[in-house]
Amino acid sequence: MPHRVVDFFRSPNDSLHSIKQTVQRRTSPTTSRRNSHERQRPTRASSYASSTEGEAHAEQEHQIPLFRTMDTAKDLSRPKEHHRLSFPGLHLGGHKTQKEPAHNPSACMVWKIESSPAIFYGSPEESTGALVSGRLQLNVKESLEVESLEARFEMCVTQKKPFSSHCQGCETKRTVLKSWSFLREPTVLAHREDISSPHESAGTHEFPLSILLEGQLPATTDNSLFSIRYELTAEAWPQDGGLPIKLRETIPVRRSLPEPQLPHHSVRIFPPTKITANVHYDAVVHPNTQPTFTMRLEGIGKHNKTAASVEYWKLKRVSWKLEEVVTTVAPACKKHAPKITGAAADAGENQQKKGTTRTDMRVIAHADLQSGWKTDYYSEQSSIEAEIEYNTAPSSPSSRPTSCDMRGSDGTEITHRLVVEMVVAQEYAPLAHTRHVTPTGVARILRMNFGVVVTDHGGLGVSWDNEQPPLYQYVDESPPSYARTVKAKNGSVEELNLDDEDETGDLPPSPSYFAGERSPAYCGSPFTPEELGSSSQTRMIA
Repeated sequence: MPHRVVDFFRSPNDSLHSIKQTVQRRTSPTTSRRNSHERQRPTRASSYASSTEGEAHAEQEHQIPLFRTMDTAKDLSRPKEHHRLSFPGLHLGGHKTQKEPAHNPSACMVWKIESSPAIFYGSPEESTGALVSGRLQLNVKESLEVESLEARFEMCVTQKKPFSSHCQGCETKRTVLKSWSFLREPTVLAHREDISSPHESAGTHEFPLSILLEGQLPATTDNSLFSIRYELTAEAWPQDGGLPIKLRETIPVRRSLPEPQLPHHSVRIFPPTKITANVHYDAVVHPNTQPTFTMRLEGIGKHNKTAASVEYWKLKRVSWKLEEVVTTVAPACKKHAPKITGAAADAGENQQKKGTTRTDMRVIAHADLQSGWKTDYYSEQSSIEAEIEYNTAPSSPSSRPTSCDMRGSDGTEITHRLVVEMVVAQEYAPLAHTRHVTPTGVARILRMNFGVVVTDHGGLGVSWDNEQPPLYQYVDESPPSYARTVKAKNGSVEELNLDDEDETGDLPPSPSYFAGERSPAYCGSPFTPEELGSSSQTRMIA
């Protein structure tokens, strides 16, 4: 007991953490068992010696680690008490993080794009595709022998809600659109030191590549159900068996649909009332913009000439929201695809069993308006006019960006619609005193929705086939004809037309040719007509 008294007087000088550890060690079975053995030993000492031993024992307890190892077989045979440890900052389990593959330190690859941004102009049925071209640069720090160099351009479709969870085959599907094999046999890539041009590097080796993407391919997208991206992957394998040299670049591919010159006009009627809505809006809009639509409500008032009063529908509130609907079919891999047997299974059922339809709808942006329109309730042509601006960007900055419209042959579809709701309440007022308004207690909600197409900006708006030089089939077989005036021997002037040929197919000689003089028609050539020969012979002059 004296050592406990000493510990009690020493505890105020210690920290709170050390006091807790001391209490835990004393309450542990190992410590209590050791204390019980110590109590059984018959010892006689003075109070001063006991206090001294208590202080030494307390110091030894502070030096004992929190986690102890059992070395003897006797300790291993004792029953263990399992305590659950909680680490708030440590996340155990879950998905494994993919480590980045190691790269070869003696070389690297870089992709230099030379073409304009890849944009599909027009619908998938009308688009001529997009051209992607560039140079694949392989930079070596020293001479390196490469066994092979291959590259491929592929489309990667990732299902975020796959047919079977935790299945890589159901989640990701890769389609190789084009592949290149630049080096098919071992080749030494030299590191040249005699390069004097500032535009060239000593160890740079370039490999040009290009691909024409077909117009019916989908554009790059990333939404809540799936994502589509295009990747350029290149791999070079050294001859000595070292680490491979890899490159992976994501190429964004967009689609731009033409905008109509005039806004779309829509007329909506709301029975049993006589209200008619005339709406003009842009059918094609772009992401992160603020387009507008105009609205005119007619037939909102009814005049009573006998009572000299008017009964009308007053517009209380206007709400709009832009909705995005995503639909996709999550296909099943060969492993999880169910097998249909029997003659009753047709192609439609088989196709339905191969995938699961997923649908998701979200509101991109919305707003409620209490004012901002022009009203005319008391005239014969009572109407309401409003010009409302809406937003195609997400309301929250942390939300996913707006996806563009698309439609695929496999059931994939992204659509947008603009929903407009109006709350109208019926009121009654005399024409002599229009301020004396009496509500009738009748109200209605008028709802309209319009399909809008969200597409990317067209940039320069010129497709790849309009940028290229003229093709050979569009060029005439011969240059245009021209006339030369030559002076004959007798002094007369006559015209020489190179298109006029004789029966043999040769050009008629000029009068100066018979006189031994060089014709002006050949003044631009260093060869004489004898050297050129007849027109039926062809010579290539480098």
